[in-house]
Amino acid sequence: MADAWYYAHRGRQTGPLALDQLQDALLRLSEPESVLVWRAGFANWVKASDVAEFSALTLRPPPMPPDQHPTWTVRWWWYLIPFISVGVGSQAGRKVMTWNHLQRRKAKELKRKG
Repeated sequence: MADAWYYAHRGRQTGPLALDQLQDALLRLSEPESVLVWRAGFANWVKASDVAEFSALTLRPPPMPPDQHPTWTVRWWWYLIPFISVGVGSQAGRKVMTWNHLQRRKAKELKRKG
């Protein structure tokens, strides 16, 4: 194997691996940037994040600033939704809505007559 790579993670050394095999292994690890890698030509073990072949695999964006997190604003009409759904969906709610409709109709008739 001309391009033999080795990696050490949590005190365990694995290898020799081909470059694509090591890249696949790094993708499966939770913190690939902290994995140590070595191949012929390296003086010492180096972090995978410091090797050009693995920089894209170990790149992680910084955490978002706390003031940039999305915030939810509760709207006043959100509180009405459970009451409306219970009112429309229950038998008592239908009776109340029917009674309300009849009261409005009576008020309109009285307004027309008077």
